[in-house]
Amino acid sequence: MRVLFTTFAASTHLYNMVPLAWALRAAGHEVCVASRPNIQADILAAGLTAVSVGDEIDMVNDAKMLEQLPDDGTPYRMGYDIAETRPEKLTLEYVRDTLGLYSSFISEYQANQAMLDDLVRFARSWKPDLVIWDALTYVGPVAARVTGAAHARMLFGMDHFARMRELFHRLRAQNPEGPQNDPMGDWLAGRLAPFGHEFDEEMVTGQLTIDPLPSWMRISGDLPVLPVRFVPYNGPSTIPDWLAEPPRAPRVCLTFGVTARNVGLHHMQIGELLQAVAELDVEVIATLNAEQLESVSSVPANVHVHDFVPLNALLPSCSAVVHHLGASTMGTAIVHGVPQLLVPGNLWGEPQMARLLEDRGAALFIAPEELSPETLTSNLARLLDDPSFKEGAAQIQKEMLTRPSPGDVVSTLEQLVVRHATTGG
Repeated sequence: MRVLFTTFAASTHLYNMVPLAWALRAAGHEVCVASRPNIQADILAAGLTAVSVGDEIDMVNDAKMLEQLPDDGTPYRMGYDIAETRPEKLTLEYVRDTLGLYSSFISEYQANQAMLDDLVRFARSWKPDLVIWDALTYVGPVAARVTGAAHARMLFGMDHFARMRELFHRLRAQNPEGPQNDPMGDWLAGRLAPFGHEFDEEMVTGQLTIDPLPSWMRISGDLPVLPVRFVPYNGPSTIPDWLAEPPRAPRVCLTFGVTARNVGLHHMQIGELLQAVAELDVEVIATLNAEQLESVSSVPANVHVHDFVPLNALLPSCSAVVHHLGASTMGTAIVHGVPQLLVPGNLWGEPQMARLLEDRGAALFIAPEELSPETLTSNLARLLDDPSFKEGAAQIQKEMLTRPSPGDVVSTLEQLVVRHATTGG
């Protein structure tokens, strides 16, 4: 069969898909990956066939422009949060408007009309039997519907869209006198209408949800879910010679991830953070680039800075990892049983994920408003000194490694095509 993967132009979201793409390829299926021009080189470097759809996107400059918008210019500043859980906030109007903004504002920006038109044009020509789409890339289900392909949604984080949709439908049924409009549904209906198709809930959540996160992070209800083991992929990389040498002291990895680096999502002063970890008898490997180091006057002697080190090679030698709670970094730490010190922002419910990891005894979480050199030093010392965190990390590692591998789930995806595709493949 032919399988078309699609994601918006973020290399971390692509990397989340690469192991499954290769599992399908190794099983004998044809695979293409479609995205905007920005990550074509990343697709090719993964050894996969790339399809360029849509136009270039400048996420770095656009992120800076968002910071200049008035307080009511983005969903975040308007007070809408897709990960909101407080009952008093979750009114029908709030849930409706949050879904509408996160789809028409965020997803529309990341996967716009030009990307949709090009993707449909390619899909009509190539005729995929299955489309696997990143959970923010809402051109994927449209292209699948237009061409008769089966389609599955692949999560990169907690399933806030599905949770909010379930809540939206429940609140709307409970409030028949309240507003009944559906901005997210209307937005997707508008994408489908030019191609002669109508909206249904499969357009929001797919015919199947592929979930590489731990089962205890699942927050949606009765959707069909395909659990899969998270397999780290860091892009093309070389293992540095120094990794063959044992660390002189407990090794700590400090990383903000590729997305935080490229889009400027980190919220800490790098110099203060480095000085904080310098207080401990540890060897720190910090993945920071030149721009991130511009404001740093000096690097402590026990901190070794590298522009890039493949986490999948580095973390097995580490006693702890300090990070922003990118899903890929979290998944790699889980796979290798490494305790985590989490200093997240809040773009996609990261504090909620952090609390869940902390509850499992595998991590400590510092909320942004509590982050200081003192709290960082004390929490890192606790993470390293208390053996219970290593035990908690080993437990969730065991849980992850018992999940089906990407190769194991290929047959389920083949069955999905048999049930849903009308392409004849």
